[in-house]
Amino acid sequence: MANKKFEELIIKRKDWVRSSRENNFDVDSILAGLYTDPSHFIYELLQNAEDEGAKEIRFELFKDRLDVYHNGKDFDLQDIDGVTGIGISKKKEDLNFIGKFGVGFKSVFAVTQTPYIISGEYKIKIEDFVIPTPIDVSSTNLKNGTLIRTPFNHKYRSREDIFTLIHKRLENFELRTLLFLKNIEEIKWQTPSLKGHYLKSTENFLNIPNTKRVTLVSSSVTEEYLVIRKPIKIECKELWVEVAYKLGKDQNGKEILVPEPNSKLVVFFPTEKVTFLNFIIQGPFKTTPNRENIPLEDEQNKLILEEIGNLIAESLTIIRDLGYLDTNFLSILPLSSNLAKSEKIYSVIYEKVKEKFLSEKLLPTSDGTYTKAGDALLARGKELTEFLDKNDIQYLFSKQNWLDTNITYDKTRELRDYLFNDLKVTEVVF
Repeated sequence: MANKKFEELIIKRKDWVRSSRENNFDVDSILAGLYTDPSHFIYELLQNAEDEGAKEIRFELFKDRLDVYHNGKDFDLQDIDGVTGIGISKKKEDLNFIGKFGVGFKSVFAVTQTPYIISGEYKIKIEDFVIPTPIDVSSTNLKNGTLIRTPFNHKYRSREDIFTLIHKRLENFELRTLLFLKNIEEIKWQTPSLKGHYLKSTENFLNIPNTKRVTLVSSSVTEEYLVIRKPIKIECKELWVEVAYKLGKDQNGKEILVPEPNSKLVVFFPTEKVTFLNFIIQGPFKTTPNRENIPLEDEQNKLILEEIGNLIAESLTIIRDLGYLDTNFLSILPLSSNLAKSEKIYSVIYEKVKEKFLSEKLLPTSDGTYTKAGDALLARGKELTEFLDKNDIQYLFSKQNWLDTNITYDKTRELRDYLFNDLKVTEVVF
């Protein structure tokens, strides 16, 4: 490991520390408060493992430290340069990568003064935030893969407080964290008293391009999602936007799509931004430095949000063809004009879905087919659809189809109001 370039890097970092002290540059103050929850660094390490192609990652919490193991690509000198530099990252030009080693990895300093990295030929601890110091690793028993160790020796936070924060974070680790990851398929975590084991499996959905069934499993829960994605171009790079609809069963055991209320926007991992949608959307948005929120006024983010709206609209055709487009699914969609006036993410998707219903046959009819909004009629009572057939309503109303009679004021009021008020579907009352 003691090669010339690595030695030069150490000298360079020591010079930076010396200069920063001479100029009263306080790294502590820069990093302090970057994350509202110091335990957020767990997601940063998870992101780094994903970017390095890991299939498995394991978190082991002890009273005095957290050990994180993964089987991704070993660290190279460029990686060491990235995690020890201020504002340096090999990923900053590649939007396909989730993390930015420079700031992302620095989040570990919320709980430690000397993180350890043991990976490939590099066995180091990082001192003074930036100095990679070689260490003896005979006590780690690591034969392959990467170990990142964070001793709880922070200057201002006690070992007990840090342990409690991380323990709580691991206990509340969401199974759906795996949902949009392309590499990691297994997460294990363990504390002195608890443990968790999450698995993800993916299969193509009837050979429909970019459409998959994703199954997430823990010891107590199984969740399944229909995930649809599409490529987009950002700065001449191909990226992906995605939507996940949760799969469930109705009272008769038939597989249907079910709501996932008030989902948070995902940028590979959940942010704190509530979308008010009943399904989950994911895109490569630019985020705030702590990745807890998204500046939606950013031009690139506007473009990504527009493409997500297009994806949702396009997904309706796939859902119809798969047999899931029924009144239950319609009720999952963004139907509130009031929310569309106040919530930007909701508004974009609301408008795209509305346009799709007006232009394509996507509304379920009483005879098991689909129709456009402009060709549809709502019946106040099932008897009307039996009394007046297609020829009758064509003659009387210049319309072609009765909508599904499960759409009623009493049973699906929000959906009925959306059809009546927003899509201007006429309701017939006798």
